Formats: sequence, structure tokens, C-alpha cells
Amino acid sequence: MQKLINISKNLKVLYVEDNKQAREQTSKLLSNFFSYIDVAIDGRDGLVKYIEQFDKHKSYYDLVISDINMPNMDGMQMCLEILKLNHKQPILVISAHNESEKLQQLIDIGITKFVHKPIDNQVFLQKTTEIINLIHSRNVEQKRLDEIKKLNQELDALIDSFDTYVIASRTDLKGIITYASKAYETISGYSKEELIGKPHNIVRHPDMPKSAFRDLWKTIQSENLWVGEVKNLKKDGGFYWVKAFIAPYYNKDKIHIGYSAIRLDITAQKQVEELHAHVNALLNNAGEGFLSFDKNLKCESSFSKECLKIFGTNDISGLDISELLYGNDKKNRELFCEGIKRILESEDDLSRDLILSLLPKEQNINQKIIHIEYKIIESDRFMLILRDITETKKLEKKLEKQNNIQKMIVSAVSNQDEFIELKLDFEDFISNPPKEQKNLLQKLHTYKGIFAQKNMLHTVDAIHELESKIDTTKKETLTTFNEFGLKNIFNKDLNIISKAIGEEFLNKNPTIKIDEQKLDNIILEISNLNIAESQKQKFDSILSDLKKLRYISVYNTLKEYPLRVKNLAQKLEKYIYPLEIIGDKNIVLPPKYKAFMKTLIHVFNNCIDHGIEDIDTRAKNGKDEIATIKCFYKVDNKILTLNISDDGAGIDTKKLVSNAVEKGLLERENCQNMSEDEKLGLIFLSKLSTKESVSTTSGRGVGMAAVKEELDKLGGKLFIENKINKGVNFKFILPL
Repeated sequence: MQKLINISKNLKVLYVEDNKQAREQTSKLLSNFFSYIDVAIDGRDGLVKYIEQFDKHKSYYDLVISDINMPNMDGMQMCLEILKLNHKQPILVISAHNESEKLQQLIDIGITKFVHKPIDNQVFLQKTTEIINLIHSRNVEQKRLDEIKKLNQELDALIDSFDTYVIASRTDLKGIITYASKAYETISGYSKEELIGKPHNIVRHPDMPKSAFRDLWKTIQSENLWVGEVKNLKKDGGFYWVKAFIAPYYNKDKIHIGYSAIRLDITAQKQVEELHAHVNALLNNAGEGFLSFDKNLKCESSFSKECLKIFGTNDISGLDISELLYGNDKKNRELFCEGIKRILESEDDLSRDLILSLLPKEQNINQKIIHIEYKIIESDRFMLILRDITETKKLEKKLEKQNNIQKMIVSAVSNQDEFIELKLDFEDFISNPPKEQKNLLQKLHTYKGIFAQKNMLHTVDAIHELESKIDTTKKETLTTFNEFGLKNIFNKDLNIISKAIGEEFLNKNPTIKIDEQKLDNIILEISNLNIAESQKQKFDSILSDLKKLRYISVYNTLKEYPLRVKNLAQKLEKYIYPLEIIGDKNIVLPPKYKAFMKTLIHVFNNCIDHGIEDIDTRAKNGKDEIATIKCFYKVDNKILTLNISDDGAGIDTKKLVSNAVEKGLLERENCQNMSEDEKLGLIFLSKLSTKESVSTTSGRGVGMAAVKEELDKLGGKLFIENKINKGVNFKFILPL
């Protein structure tokens, strides 16, 4: 009973009975065995439920139990219709009829079992058990058949896949092809009909040496496995590469009857190897180092021979690229490692490219200057291209020096009188330097600015070095100045000019130099002479000419600055329109204005170095990418007005005040009540600058202090018009 329940509990049953009492009693009995029972009240109802079951679940009932005599459609007719739909349907008939003719009819149509009414529980249990066991056996058998069918399908698919994708063939003992897979047909270009019966050397490629096939045959004739790479010939004249596994082939009686071969298509691999070899040959002869490294900064195994030469080692595989490139250069090494880390973390191509562009481009490796170019191969792999530019750098340095020499010579030749006057003044300054440190440094700084615009090769750097020595040494200023040997360095530049254009250039004085005091005495003596009235006009004219000898032309003094502005702008990589000097060319000034006019070099330097922004910043702020510096002067009512302006960033007074406090030049509590003009006036404090570092151009805080000192000597005034991000205008007012 328990076994029956275990088997039958998952079976679906259709029970058909028109008698209500019988239906209830039998249904109760059936519920002991079956969990799923559909009940129909007559034959037609039973047939409808049978059809609905298949429509809804795509499967029939496991068992149909039915009475025979029923209205609408009797059980016999219903069973007949059901068996037409499913001839294997198990049916158990319950009926009060016991005629042999009726039983025969039931057997004829395919009824499985028959139980008489009234039902004997023991008989019903026996018949039910038999039919359930029959159903179970059928199900087990069907499951086995389904599994066999599935295995056969899988086997057929496997065989078909083998034939389609595995390059396989068999030959007899003489090497005549007896079998070829579809894959073999595809790769060789021959049809099966063209291959079967042909010797296997139909696909032999002439590039394959005969010795390779002798080794092959020797191995397989000894009934051993042969493994090797073979280049084969296609029907269309092309080729393909395979890795072949060839072994003896035996029949069922274990008699050696031929050879079986399985092949792997390695054409692509061979092409990659060939390309790799070709590329390696090119890279090894390119004179550049090519290498790749992973996200852990480990060098990969592929690299050009030049890398070994650059790094001075026999192998770089697995080595840390940051150590190879930067060694003890901690700053660049950290910059490189941080950059690579950020690239790996970034998901944006633009950000990765930007970070890549910021990595160090040149590095000194084993006393060679190496240019480094970075490439991203994959998201976590990188390539470097290394180029030895040591000789190029030497040549560039040599060319740069030659170019600077040419600039220096051109600058000297373009205005001989001015250059000789500058030479004599500077030599006089070296021989008789000011005793006060402040005046000495201001004059040094002014000369440095002038010589920089004259492109003096050694003198500018020498003055810059001397300024630093005076700032840092504990020796007395004049001692440091005299020990430095500035005259020898200046003569070095003069010798270069002499060799290029001749000694007479510097030795010939185009003007007569007269001591100013002596000239004043001559003028005074002439003024005190008792001149006859008839000669007075003539002597007044002579006296006027003598006075004018000491005067300087404003225009001639300023006309040197456009070239100087251009040269400094190029040096600092600033883009500036040509400087125009606007004013009356006939205006002249007494000699006492000469020192002030020379200090204006510091104003122009500050405009370029401090004021004018780089091209990207100007574009970002909506400005003309090319900057403008203007110089305008006029004389009105014996007052000289001189304007120098730029359209740069303006003066950052907050930074000016902050630096003044930091350097101890200003008390912090005094900052609160300072007007904007007072803050701007801080630019004239000695040793105060908004530059972060000192250069040969600016940063010492000396230049503008020199301008203010010379201006004060003349009783002049200065007004500064400052507009942030729009520029600054220096307006000098000098009484004549």
C-alpha cells in the first residue's frame, strides 16, 4: 500500500462517473492513492476535460478511470475517442456489466484493466496496483529512451562538431588519404573527393625542408607519436600553418593499418611571430629604446636592444621602471609614480592624456640625456619610447650660444655710440663702485637689465651671481664686489665682440667724452665774459650749443626699449605686440635725467615678467591672446609726463602686503588702514617682490626701488592706475 502511494502520489487521474453516490465513494477511495484527481459526470464531460488537460499542460492524464453506462456519451465511446488521441493511455473501467461480449469489446479497443461493481476494495487495490506499476514501468522506459535519444543527439552533435572544427585526417600505411574532416577541407581548400585516395603530400609546401618529413616518417613508422609545426600548401596557392599530432592507427584487432592526424591551426600565431620578429628587427635598428610595463611598474619581456644600452644592463624584464628611469632622483620618481597611479584610477581619456603630458620628458641616465615619450597601450599597460638626445642637446647648446653671440654683436653694432658709452660707464662703475650697499645693488641691478637687453653672454649671469653673493655673504660688500672679478667677465664678452668685428670697433671713440664739471666751468666762464654787444648774439649761440651737449634726447633714450621688450618677451615665452614709443622726437632733457631714464628698464621688465599673463590665461579670461605694452610722453608747461602701461593681470596688492609682512618690511597691524595707493606704493620697497623665485630678470625687489630713488632725486611724482585683470599704468610726472 505504501509503495503504491509513493509511486502514485504524483500521477494525474481523470475519474468519470455519472452516479453521484458511487462518484463520491470512489473518489474518497482514490484520494488515498492520488493527490491530483479531476472528476467528470459523464462521458462527454470526461472527453472535454481530457482535451483541456492537454491544451493547458501539453500532457495527458497518467490514468483514466471510468464507468461504462452513462448519459450523453457512454464510457465505451469516450474511451474510444481518448485512445484515438493517445493510443497508449492507461484506462481502468469500473462497470456493473459482466457480459463476455462487453468485456471483449473493451479489450478490443485497448482498455487496460476492468473492475466489477460493486467494488471489492481488495480487487480494486490489486488492479490499481497493477495499472500503476504498468504506468511506472512505461515512464521509466520512456525516460530511459529519452536519455538515449538525448545522448545520441549529443553524440551526433559532437561528431558533427569534430568533423566541422577539428582538422583531422587518416591515411593508410603508404600515406594515402582515407578520411578528411570538413575542417580539413575548409583550411586546405580541397573537397573531400579531391583528397580521398590522394597521397598526403598533396598539401606539402616547398618551404618545408625534406629533413622535417624524414623525421616525421621515421617517428610514426616506429609507431610513436610525432608532434611538430608544419607549413602546408592550399589549393589556391596560399599557405597555412598547423601544429600536427600524428600517431599510428589500429583496427579492432589491434593491427596497425595507417596513421591518424589531428591539427591545430596556428597560422595567426605564426603571422604574429613573423610580424613580431619583423617589428623587433625594425625597433632594434631604429636607434631608440622601446619598452612596455604593467600597472605594477614592472618591465615586460619585450623591448628593443637600445634599452639595454641606455640603462647599461643585460636584461630589464621584471625590473621597476621608476628605478631604471629615475634612480636617486626622488622628485621625478615620485612625480612619475603618482602620475601612473592617477592614470590607472582615471576613467576619462582626456584626464589620462593630460596627466601623461605632465610626466617628466627628459632624464639624465648614465650620464646621457634621455628624452622620454609615454604611450597608453591598454588601460593598465604603458609603453615608453626612449631617445638619447645627448649630442642633440650639446649641439642645441652650442647653437644657442652662437645665436646669443650673434645677438650680442648685432646689438652692439646697431648703436655703436650707445654701446661704447655703456661700456665706459660700466668700466667706470667697476673701478669706482658706490660705497653704500643699497646704491651698489641698485646700479648692479640696472646694469643687469640693460646688459640682458644687449644679450651680453657672460656679464648678465655674472651680475646675477654677484647679487646673490652680496645678499648671502658675511663679507663687506665692496670686498665681495672687488674679489668677484666682474671686469674680467665683462672683458670676456668684449673680446668676443672684438674678434667678430675688429678691435677698432671698441677702441675708436665716435664721441669726445668731456667731464661734466669741466663743461659746466667752461659754460660759466663764457657766461661771465664781457662780450661786446656786436658779438653777444654769436656768443649766446655758442653758449646754447655747449649747454645742449649735455642734454639727452627722450626719444633716442626710449627707442632702445622696443627691441629689449621683444627679446625679453621671447625669452619668457610671452606674446606681445611691438612696443611703440609715442612722443615728440625733439624733446631733450638735462643730463641729470639720464640715470632715471636708464632705470625705466625695470618698469618694462616688470610689465612683461609680472604683468603679462601666458597665452592660455589671457584666452581663458577673454582677452586678446597677444598683449600690449604702451609708452607715451609729452611736455606741457615745463612738465614731462611719461606713461608706461600694459593690459596684463594688474598688481596683486594682497600678495604685495602679505609678502611685505612676511619679510618684516611692514607691521601686520598697519595693514588694516592702508589705502589702495599706499599698498601699491609697496612695490618701491627695497627687497620686496611678488615673484616666488629670483631670476636674472626679476624677483630681488631692487629694480622698482631704483626707479623711485632716481625719481625722487628729480623731484618727480608717480601715479599708478591699477585694474585687476585689465592692466596697470605707471604715470611719471617730472618737472623740467
